Amino acid sequence: MGRTLRLPASRMPTAAAYRPDSRDAGIRRYFGLTQFALMTGVPVTKLSAWRHGTSVWVPTPDIDIGDHGGWSLACIQAWDPDRKPFGRPQTRYFADTATIRARYHGMPTSTRWACIGDGTIPRPVVWVDNRPGWLS
Repeated sequence: MGRTLRLPASRMPTAAAYRPDSRDAGIRRYFGLTQFALMTGVPVTKLSAWRHGTSVWVPTPDIDIGDHGGWSLACIQAWDPDRKPFGRPQTRYFADTATIRARYHGMPTSTRWACIGDGTIPRPVVWVDNRPGWLS
């Protein structure tokens, strides 16, 4: 029969143990609405409804990549549905993958990322979940 491999607790993979690629040094990462909901324990459908309604204040995103908002960890940790609104900086906008694809005339994805890797095309400067964002 098959054996189950059990790692000691000290060797179990965790989110804290994740090491980003060294080529990503200095890139800021933000969390999308689904991650925001998971971190706060609010169902994503309710958080989305609150965001587009008026019953509960939800902070504006720190950044937008295309039409995908991203919140900083500090903002998510500071927010509580029962708390009063707090000051927010103006949302910053970044180009998404579709914009970069159009800018480089429909270049295939593998070629585009190869060009990003060799520096021919600028690297993304921010990420929301798994979506890269470039300076516009």
